[in-house]
Amino acid sequence: MKNALPKKIASLLAILTTIFFFSPALGADVVTIIGEVNDAQQIVADNQLYEVADNALGDDLVYNYISERVKVTGLVTEKDDMKIISVMSFEVVPE
Repeated sequence: MKNALPKKIASLLAILTTIFFFSPALGADVVTIIGEVNDAQQIVADNQLYEVADNALGDDLVYNYISERVKVTGLVTEKDDMKIISVMSFEVVPE
């Protein structure tokens, strides 16, 4: 019986950790968009603005490919009627 409490605590921590890491993705959809990177660190695709989330690929995209037409795959979430894309991959596409 003495060892039951640490096992329960470890199980609870494992469950909470799993929920913490996967909960942001629950409200997100993986999409692929084609648009242009603007100087406000956004992607304009089909008259829709996508804010680019702060991650390594997103930073590379918005700092090095301004005014380029790009194909971006990522997780899209919405906050206050703004679409935010967390870039998973991107490539420059010819116009």
